[in-house]
Amino acid sequence: MADTTFEFKGLAKLTDQLRTLAQRAPGAFRDAWRAEMDIEVVEIKERTPWKTHALQDSIRLEGHGAGIRVVAGGGPVDYAVYVHENLDAFHPHGEAKFIERPLQESAPYLADRVATRMRKDL
Repeated sequence: MADTTFEFKGLAKLTDQLRTLAQRAPGAFRDAWRAEMDIEVVEIKERTPWKTHALQDSIRLEGHGAGIRVVAGGGPVDYAVYVHENLDAFHPHGEAKFIERPLQESAPYLADRVATRMRKDL
């Protein structure tokens, strides 16, 4: 089964800010954005429900530059969407919306965090 990806809509301001940063210094942006997304993946994995850790282990970043995306599932872990979207399920470890919530919480700060990293690198 295909990998599962989640796309956020309505974050036009963040997208515009990130696009501006990427245009100013593409290499520094790429490295800073990747570093920040690596941090986000740690938080996402901490919030991911688990029994065997297979779902947590399936979470990764794909792409490059501003096109980095968080991917969950694939192969034998074909249930990522169900676990992510089922708000009625009880999870002794983790929570539903384990990708969406951390990214939404970080969205107001990501552009500043990326810019701070870029200033350090430039």
